[in-house]
Amino acid sequence: MSANYKIGILGLGNMGFPIYEALRQKYFIIPYDPYVVEKYPKISFASSIEEIDQTTQVIILAVKPNKVVEVLREFQKPKTFLSIAAGISIETLAQHSPEGSTCVRLMPNMPIIVKEGAIGMYGDRAGYSLARELFSHLGEIIEVSSEDLMDAVTGVSGSSPAFVVSFIHGLAEGGVKAGLSYQDSLDLVLQTVKGTCILLEEARKKNPHLHPISFRNSVTSPGGTTIYGLEKLEEGGFHSLLMKAVFTAAQRASELGKKK
Repeated sequence: MSANYKIGILGLGNMGFPIYEALRQKYFIIPYDPYVVEKYPKISFASSIEEIDQTTQVIILAVKPNKVVEVLREFQKPKTFLSIAAGISIETLAQHSPEGSTCVRLMPNMPIIVKEGAIGMYGDRAGYSLARELFSHLGEIIEVSSEDLMDAVTGVSGSSPAFVVSFIHGLAEGGVKAGLSYQDSLDLVLQTVKGTCILLEEARKKNPHLHPISFRNSVTSPGGTTIYGLEKLEEGGFHSLLMKAVFTAAQRASELGKKK
């Protein structure tokens, strides 16, 4: 990406601010968000969308979905628009952006705050290289083959942080039931989850086709504690419940997209 490129970011909310923070030290970023100017007195904001339009070539749309069309209509010059607005289709972005613009949708999740996000991407391939360069600073990017699959991305990575936290809380309370303090149990669970993820990632680097169940079997001894615990999970439909949670979240994302 040319060092002369200037990037505008519209919206410094829960997602927009971490994106701004991750990019501002490497790129020339001009933010615009009249609702948070007082919250960030040290940030130099653009005074208007017209100023952003006149001075930038790339726009990151981090405004609320119901504001996207309204914002796009204020632009006059063609640009590369990178949108993180849930449910706003490429067709909608293209229809309301200046002729000749390039549009890419990205669906990040909350771990972008610590630069460990999981990000789905779909749109004009002409904008992929730029989108990858910028958003690779925030986590791993997965390119999907059709726009419909962006709803699946929402279910798998967008909603899953809440599912994972519920899982962590449940494990920690299990430790409490077994006699540990909640704090000690939670510390053990957090470290175990983090360590297991790193271990699985390292194993997949050596064997990209490694199935998680094969990995699980390596720590499941015949007649040991783990298999007894796994049996209880399956009695409660643990695997099926996770599948249903992701699928239901994906369906809901699709419904919300159709309402816009």
